[in-house]
Amino acid sequence: MLSIIIPCYNEAANIPYLIRACKKAIPTEFSGEILLVDNGSTDDTLDMIKQHIEPNSPFRVIAIPQNKGYGHGILTGLQEASGTVLAWTHADCQTDPADVFRAYAEYLQHNDPMLIIKGHRVGRRYSEWFFSAMMQIIASICLQTTLSDINAQPKLCSRHFYETAIQGSAPDDFSLDLYFLLQAKRYGTIGTIPVSFHERTRGEAKGGGSFRTRLRLIHRTLSYIIQLARTT
Repeated sequence: MLSIIIPCYNEAANIPYLIRACKKAIPTEFSGEILLVDNGSTDDTLDMIKQHIEPNSPFRVIAIPQNKGYGHGILTGLQEASGTVLAWTHADCQTDPADVFRAYAEYLQHNDPMLIIKGHRVGRRYSEWFFSAMMQIIASICLQTTLSDINAQPKLCSRHFYETAIQGSAPDDFSLDLYFLLQAKRYGTIGTIPVSFHERTRGEAKGGGSFRTRLRLIHRTLSYIIQLARTT
């Protein structure tokens, strides 16, 4: 069974489109769940989620009263999930929910509970690619391992991997994706699928969108890389 976690922070404008995209992507034989986590939003995100999902659907709503970080929303969803395979992606409609199901199909081709599947973004603008490339080079040098396209979505793993390598030790901010891949390099293997990364058309970027948020993400990521390098 597949559990998909989608953290939603101040994404009221995107919720109808996100849920529509999820419904379009869900395979007819799907018996899993999609956990929409309202990550302490200060807009109408939670109300929009409740308005656009029907009873007896695969969607579940989790409401966090106060935002404690991107990673906290995902980790809360992972704790509540009931699936044997766990995945997460973004709510901003820059990533396609269908990518999660492609990652799941790829995962099922292998009999490896320590395999994780992640997206690898293709066709990106040079400025976006350059930012990601510099961060992964710094991370790879400092942490003495090779990491690529750290923030690409989706991320997918078995419950066994989550309980072995993630649960109880992961950071609750944007560093979660970095930590997840580092743990995969230490304890498992990483598979990738090509994914597209679309322009944001509604709402405000929370991570690497504007110059200001990108600088904030750089600062936090570098700080966390230094912290990890000192303890490994």
